[in-house]
Amino acid sequence: MKRTMKNLLLRKAIPAVLSLSLLFPAAAPAWAAGAGSVTEVLELLEQNHVSSPNGSKLSDAAIQAMIDALNDPYTVYFTPEELKSFEASVENQYVGIGVRVTMEEDGLYITEVFGSSPASQAGLKAGDLIVRVEGESAIGKTLEEVTSRIIGLPGTKVNLQITRDGEPKDLTIERQKVQVPSVTAGRFQPGIGYLKVIGFSSDADEKMSQELAALKEQGIQSLIVDLRDNPGGILETAQQMARLFVKEGTLMHTKDRDNVDDPVKITNGTTQPFPVYFLVNENSASASEVLTGALQDYGAIKVIGTKTYGKGSVQQVVPLKSGGALKLTIQEYLTPKFRKVNGVGIEPDIKVEGGDVPQLLTALRLAGANRIDLSLMRLNLTVNGLAVNNTFRVIREQGQTYVPSRVLAALIGGTVEWNEANRTVRIGSADGQFEFGSAGGELLLKDGTGFVSLRQAASVWSALKWSDDGRNITIGFEQVKKPTA
Repeated sequence: MKRTMKNLLLRKAIPAVLSLSLLFPAAAPAWAAGAGSVTEVLELLEQNHVSSPNGSKLSDAAIQAMIDALNDPYTVYFTPEELKSFEASVENQYVGIGVRVTMEEDGLYITEVFGSSPASQAGLKAGDLIVRVEGESAIGKTLEEVTSRIIGLPGTKVNLQITRDGEPKDLTIERQKVQVPSVTAGRFQPGIGYLKVIGFSSDADEKMSQELAALKEQGIQSLIVDLRDNPGGILETAQQMARLFVKEGTLMHTKDRDNVDDPVKITNGTTQPFPVYFLVNENSASASEVLTGALQDYGAIKVIGTKTYGKGSVQQVVPLKSGGALKLTIQEYLTPKFRKVNGVGIEPDIKVEGGDVPQLLTALRLAGANRIDLSLMRLNLTVNGLAVNNTFRVIREQGQTYVPSRVLAALIGGTVEWNEANRTVRIGSADGQFEFGSAGGELLLKDGTGFVSLRQAASVWSALKWSDDGRNITIGFEQVKKPTA
């Protein structure tokens, strides 16, 4: 069921340009004097000031000043054009070719191609490298410089040159409206379900329910839900998602300007017959925090990652006669157990630093994976048979291959800490504590990160198997449970 933009919205701030004329409600006695004064001053300035100011620009400045005075980054005025852009962002839509990319030294690297997109229809694949856009080299440019040339108006075309396995190829792709999947699903061996939720669009709850049902038909034994880098979206979507994990209860408590609590309820829900783990990070915001906080309070999930963003306010989009809208903050929310979120965030049950891969591997271990196999070809990572949109840095120096110490520790189910006195990395596992230092090439320190030699690590943990042909690296580790008396 689609929902209108009049519904409550929960989303991390989206930058917007504020413009158009100053508007006042028809029935607002408390504003009457102020509104009249502002209108009068605008007219006087426009008609008499020596600079002949533009009335629209003066109105823009007045709107900006009013919003700035609130000191609230989530209250925003949208022109009709900006409102369309905002609605598209909430629904995970944009005009382009349908790829996820990252900037590399030798061009724009494609990490994901969205299904049914212009890029998919043109035959682009993850791992392709965009080296020229409209005849201009992409090398040495910023990500924004290159992607701004690829994105354009629907129906127009963009000329690209890509390389695949070192071979150049020219393509002409028509730009279209692209629907970024709000929920994607997969299955890690040996039976761990995975749901990645990138936003709380109007249909994300339905998609999540469908994907979860399909995973359960495959006989999954546990589930990982990934909300990392999810900025939020529509409140009702989070409410419907909560019904997949909690039968009855409160999604959140709200506090309005009169300090009145109007709880949002969870009704006619269900529970899952297996353990559920949520992945979050510092960019998990708003509706992500509503859902995570509620399910954490009910003990329905274990939360893994880092502390969330801390956006604990509710906005409502109010349409205006001009065709634009005002998105304004109307409430603060608290978790079912009255935990504050705004400016605080949600603390994970299991804190994992070091980026996406250590967090994912930790979740896999907790979800029941005794063996983990990684295959990394440049930036494309496969974990236990499933391609994921995570990656880690590999360093190849002096005939050795190095990986981040936190990735290695998460792979073997261990812990990692920095020993400042000895300038070493200590990794603990079921087999004991082991220190890696720079002597003998065991450890490299790059950009504040410790990288451990796989050769040295394999000499410590015999269950660690790896290979590296200079292009593709594979690493595997199986935890063998020791018998107990």
